[in-house]
Amino acid sequence: MPRIEQPVVVPNYALTDALAWISKFAHAWKAIEPAPATLSIDGFIIWGPVLYEKHSAEDPVQLAARLFGSSGPYFRYLYPGAAAAANQG
Repeated sequence: MPRIEQPVVVPNYALTDALAWISKFAHAWKAIEPAPATLSIDGFIIWGPVLYEKHSAEDPVQLAARLFGSSGPYFRYLYPGAAAAANQG
């Protein structure tokens, strides 16, 4: 019977670190948000990597506090209900 080789899984520490940073930022933003039900955590899938690339050396919780309310073009992803309501007029 031939022996089945198991693939070697090499951990991707850079990806793990980035995802942890983005998660901390997203949860800090949500904790600050006065109406967290309006926030789509999925928006951080789009905005998070952009933030991480630019601000990875910063503390994500402090950055969330500093940037809160200033999501710019990512607002529509973070608050899709508000963006849709604004488009309807």
